[in-house]
Amino acid sequence: MRRRSLRLRLLVTFGLGAFVLSTLIASLTYLGVQRILVSNQQQTDLQQSYVNAALVRATLYSSPPELSNLLNSIEQATAANVLVRTHGQWLARSDSAATIDVSAQTINTVDRGHATEQTLRVNGKTIFVVGVPIPSVETQDFEIFRLDHLEHTLHDLLLALGLGALVTTMIGMFGGLWVTRRTVRPLEEVSLAAALIADGALMTRLQVNRADREVQQLTESFNEMVSQLVERLERDARFASDVSHELRSPLTTLATTASVLQQHRLDLSPAGQESLDLLLADLSIFQSLVEDLLEMARSDAGAGGLLMETMPAIELVRQSVRSACARHAISEPPIAIGGDVDNPFVRVDRKRFERVVTNLVDNAHRYAGGAVAVRIDVEGLLLAINVDDAGAGIPPDESDHVFERFFRGLAAHDRGIARGTGLGLALVRDHVRAFGGTIAVDQSPEGGARFQILLPLVKEQP
Repeated sequence: MRRRSLRLRLLVTFGLGAFVLSTLIASLTYLGVQRILVSNQQQTDLQQSYVNAALVRATLYSSPPELSNLLNSIEQATAANVLVRTHGQWLARSDSAATIDVSAQTINTVDRGHATEQTLRVNGKTIFVVGVPIPSVETQDFEIFRLDHLEHTLHDLLLALGLGALVTTMIGMFGGLWVTRRTVRPLEEVSLAAALIADGALMTRLQVNRADREVQQLTESFNEMVSQLVERLERDARFASDVSHELRSPLTTLATTASVLQQHRLDLSPAGQESLDLLLADLSIFQSLVEDLLEMARSDAGAGGLLMETMPAIELVRQSVRSACARHAISEPPIAIGGDVDNPFVRVDRKRFERVVTNLVDNAHRYAGGAVAVRIDVEGLLLAINVDDAGAGIPPDESDHVFERFFRGLAAHDRGIARGTGLGLALVRDHVRAFGGTIAVDQSPEGGARFQILLPLVKEQP
């Protein structure tokens, strides 16, 4: 399962945290305000009910026929529906009052001489019912207060709190975005710089931000680490270059001596001739190793500048294969051109490109029975150059290591004389990367190994 990016996780965390916190505060606020408003309203209605009950009692004492008018007046003044019950019968009610709003439990409680109150939900509306006994006239007073206006107020409050929670969540997400940018940006810069350094841009450094102490420490430590790494690489490259240069003089002497001995080969005994053959073989490997080390040292130190040219790819490959085969005195493999390949151009250093092809052809000749074909195809915006050999292929566990320096696979060790240095394919990879391309090894359709070079296509220069 693919892990989400740090930026997204931080953003979700901030947004979710803001949402949970704002929702919790909004809920507590709503419940608290609801409790206060309902409690205050019910307390007010309860006090009003006792006042109205006193008026009902006074009217029953003085002028019972005026009771209905009194109840209507109370309804208009307090927005409450009033019902009066005497000896089990409903004596009078206000115009909007309905007996169904009063439950049997409330009636029984008031009949026993106890005042009561009850909050009910009737037809989707909340009502507050108050029952007050008037024992002096054997009457009960019931009042129904509708809480519609209170529900409307609470609804508006809930909407406002919901909008507030939404705005708070958005603010939290924007705050999280701002924080993640400040937090992740240094990591992204370090990651980008590390990628550039891995691609060979050793002069890459991070800009020191002195406004942020933690970021400043990170960038300064990273720059110091890169500087020490570059210094060590340069020191190693200089060491290899110096050693290689020091070896060239004795190698020249040995090569000259071996050449003289070769001219007098017939004067040597059979054992001497065999020793001379071994000397010449090892001397050839030694010379190749020194030349490869010198070239690699120049490449690591950046001393060998590239002479980049835009050239026709097909003709360049043909000349390079011809030159490689002539150098090693081997037959040229056929060059197959894909049907959709017209006349592509690539931008390379001609000398280094020839070295790439030479190393691949020589590698196939030494360890894989020779190159059977060189195929040229176009894959999108890339030119694919495939060198197929007649060997048994590269084992999967070696395919990731064949381009490492001094790596020599089983094919090299299976021969009676180890003729490779383990640097040829490493140089090939370095040169191809310098052209902006890639190289990989895979299985050839013929069963051997296929070394595939991918180079970006360019337009022909006018």
